[in-house]
Amino acid sequence: MPNMEHNNPKRKKKPVQHTQTVIIPQITPEILEQARRAAETPPTPPQPAPEQPRQEQRTEQPRPAAQQTHAKPAKRTRAEAEAELYQSIHDDHLWLNNPVMVRGLGLAPVVAVASDGDNALMLCAAAILLLTTTRMLAVAVCHLTGNRFRALVYSFSAAVLYIPAYLILYHLFGADLSVLGIYLPLLVVEPAIIKRLEAPELESVGEAFRRGINNTVGLCISLLLVGSLREVLSVGTLFGHTILNTQLLPLASQPAGGFLLLGFISAIWTAVGGAYVHYKREEVRHLYGNRKH
Repeated sequence: MPNMEHNNPKRKKKPVQHTQTVIIPQITPEILEQARRAAETPPTPPQPAPEQPRQEQRTEQPRPAAQQTHAKPAKRTRAEAEAELYQSIHDDHLWLNNPVMVRGLGLAPVVAVASDGDNALMLCAAAILLLTTTRMLAVAVCHLTGNRFRALVYSFSAAVLYIPAYLILYHLFGADLSVLGIYLPLLVVEPAIIKRLEAPELESVGEAFRRGINNTVGLCISLLLVGSLREVLSVGTLFGHTILNTQLLPLASQPAGGFLLLGFISAIWTAVGGAYVHYKREEVRHLYGNRKH
């Protein structure tokens, strides 16, 4: 009889069961003692990890404005620096652009009248009363007339202001004012005033005041310097006070001596000023290199 178990396809096979052997470790008294000690010992707080030294950042941090070196060249070009230098030279009427020593304006009263300190002081007072006020009045009138009739405006402004200026000077110096002679009314057509007619642009009243003060101070410095030196060299006094007991150069009190002395002072003045300007130009050139933009 055939085996029915093999012939019956519907009979299911029994799954094969796999057994796994679990090894239980043997608990000894030593293990129990170690567990008891671990339970009694308080847990140790975790220690913070040691800080690692920070590596220096290679990227440069921007410096504050006060500590930045050579910050000015980075903001300006060489052309702008040179233009600023030329403008400062042009505006410096005390030293680099003095109206008498550098530009040669107002030589007649300096040579002919400023033979001592007192005469130079009177000329300074007249220049203070006339130069700046004439320039301001002429500029104000030119603004009203649309910058027309410039020559007439400047000439008549000086002529109008001369009358009150003369009264003030006479009140200050009295009859000594007559020593100035014709050179006092000639200040009405002073080149330091008339030269402004050459400029085509019309400045503001505030700018006229600032530039007028600069020209006036520069002219007064030249007058006082030349007049004091001529008095010391010719008679040995300064504003009437004895400085030297000898007359070093009596010719200095004459117009010829004044002209020679003025030329000598102007030569030294312009040489020192030219050396300073050359130094500033070289400083700009070295600071900006050969850049032009």
